[in-house]
Amino acid sequence: MISYHEALKLIAAEAKQQPQHRVDRNEALGFVTAETVFAGLNIPPFDNSAMDGFALHAIKTVGASSDSPRRFKVGHCVAAGDVLETADQNLAVEIMTGAKIPAGFDAVIPIERVQVIRDQNGDAIEIEISKEVPVGDNVRLAGEDFKTGQTIAVRGTRLHAGHIAAMAATGIHEVDIFHMPEVEIFTTGKEVSDAYHVPLKDGEIYNSNSPYLLCQLKSAGIPTSYAGSIGDDEQAFVDTLNLASNARILVSSGAVSMGKWDFIPELLKKNGARIIFHGVGIKPGKPLLFAVLKDGRYYFGLPGNPVSTAVGLRFFVQPLIRLLLGMPNENFHYAELRHDFEKKGDLRNFLKARLDSDNHGQTHLTILDGQQSFKISPLLDMNCWAMIEEAQNKIKTDDSVCIAPMELFPMAF
Repeated sequence: MISYHEALKLIAAEAKQQPQHRVDRNEALGFVTAETVFAGLNIPPFDNSAMDGFALHAIKTVGASSDSPRRFKVGHCVAAGDVLETADQNLAVEIMTGAKIPAGFDAVIPIERVQVIRDQNGDAIEIEISKEVPVGDNVRLAGEDFKTGQTIAVRGTRLHAGHIAAMAATGIHEVDIFHMPEVEIFTTGKEVSDAYHVPLKDGEIYNSNSPYLLCQLKSAGIPTSYAGSIGDDEQAFVDTLNLASNARILVSSGAVSMGKWDFIPELLKKNGARIIFHGVGIKPGKPLLFAVLKDGRYYFGLPGNPVSTAVGLRFFVQPLIRLLLGMPNENFHYAELRHDFEKKGDLRNFLKARLDSDNHGQTHLTILDGQQSFKISPLLDMNCWAMIEEAQNKIKTDDSVCIAPMELFPMAF
């Protein structure tokens, strides 16, 4: 039996990155970049007004006060999209939000902070100000948001709407992305029923593992299919392995422990697979198996208890997917435990937990009751996993504990 970190190293040694292709920027949402993306131009591309108001040469306003207001004639009116290259700096220029600042002007005073004198047509002809206007006031400087060549997304970044907006703003219309690896899942065990509309027979249970795996993978944007339940049929297992499929990763639940009907390890060997590891020093999920099939596809045999299956997906299948997509290792966070906790044994524990904030904005971690691997009910209350290392046994209130979100690909990664 190997450690969790040893298992991750073995997975990494087998991972070969997905092929990549170029797509329209707007089709790249949720995919992972196969290139580092750089801004194509300055944003804003020119100095522009942050307000509807009047552009001024700030030094001309020095000394303006309520007791000694300053008046400026209005020489021009500039809308967003219009360009006024130069103007007399002794004048004011009426300007709209987003319009380019004329050369020689370096501040904008909002319209609500001036007295405006208008002609009979309603056009501003003169303004009166009663306060000095600082240089740069209400001016958005060229390149203040993005500079040409600035990094928008490093290679291996999963793109969200902010990335798409930044690429659009800086003139990028195509991007290289990795193909998402397809996953196929199936279930073992003659006691497991997919016939949810039929009452259970004595000794049967409904299949909860496959719906959980499907939901988690699909919500993470991973194309996933279900090959069904094979019961304890060894030939059906072999047939499932040999089915023509685009899936790069196969995931099964059950039949990997040491019982009479745990046939998967032996059948994998007989069918030319390389078993990379079988058994990891974790709880739950110790019998977990990882293999490479003879055609190069990856295979995870997850233990059949529901929480063991969930742990296997989150902490073993997900790291492989990240590697295939060129993503960096996940960065975990820490939270203070709000109660004492004692771990039995020397296995690494993955525990159902909940992170909450108190009235003072402080976050606190609770390890939930019902940690047995067959108990699904705590999944309703948990919002993270607590990870207790092998050597950690007694944890006291306010000690820091490493945590991981429930989601396969949380936005902060």
